[in-house]
Amino acid sequence: MKMNAGIWIGIFGGLAGIIVAIVSVLTTAGSAGIYITAGILLIFGGMFYLFYRLFFAPMILAARLKKTGLPGQATIREVLDTGVTINNNPQVKLVLDVKGSLGQRYDATIRVLVSRIRPNLYQPGMTVAVLIDPNNEKNIVLDDSGGTLSKTANAFSRAQENSLKEELMKEQAANDAIRLTGRSARALIKKYTWLGVNINGNNPYSELEIEVLPSDLPSFPAKVKGVISEKSLEKYQPGKEIMVKYDVGDPSRVTIDHS
Repeated sequence: MKMNAGIWIGIFGGLAGIIVAIVSVLTTAGSAGIYITAGILLIFGGMFYLFYRLFFAPMILAARLKKTGLPGQATIREVLDTGVTINNNPQVKLVLDVKGSLGQRYDATIRVLVSRIRPNLYQPGMTVAVLIDPNNEKNIVLDDSGGTLSKTANAFSRAQENSLKEELMKEQAANDAIRLTGRSARALIKKYTWLGVNINGNNPYSELEIEVLPSDLPSFPAKVKGVISEKSLEKYQPGKEIMVKYDVGDPSRVTIDHS
């Protein structure tokens, strides 16, 4: 999330609203207005401070370090869920082993938003580019300017892709057999998981947890893996319905029906 004109307008609009409310209370509520004003300042001041620490301060820091930060690299040691979601995109905390431009090494943590369709974008062991505050080395942000971050992330994906080639070939053969002889059914997607690698460009290798809904049998859960076209990702999100084929003799063998 970046500090754009809309965000600044929202901040100043909110402050102006609070000021108007305080002035109105002081001019109409008499002696009780002082206590009401104190309550308003306490409640809204606390809310503003919380939002500032969680959202505005990181954005301001990121904007400053884009201009003044020193380049460095960091290895992700842990990826932790913060429990915060913004526009359906989860925020995660990255625990990093940082290497500065002068070779110094130290630990640091940062919070970043990830896309809801790529929640596993950052993984332990991945190397990312960072920008370091020259005045406080603990203040860092990811460098997403297209430099080392993109290169290391792509290299990480390529390594995963190479290790998955044999698995993908086996899965393709098994899926082709199910599509040839299997029975068609509707299925409801319960969970989407990106498996950390893209194939043939930006097409994610993914796992779907589904509830298969045969027309003549009770529904049953299943998992399917496959490469999903980047353009079709919206169709494979939780709550969406897709067509699958399953092995009548072994219903645990299910594949997506692309026909």
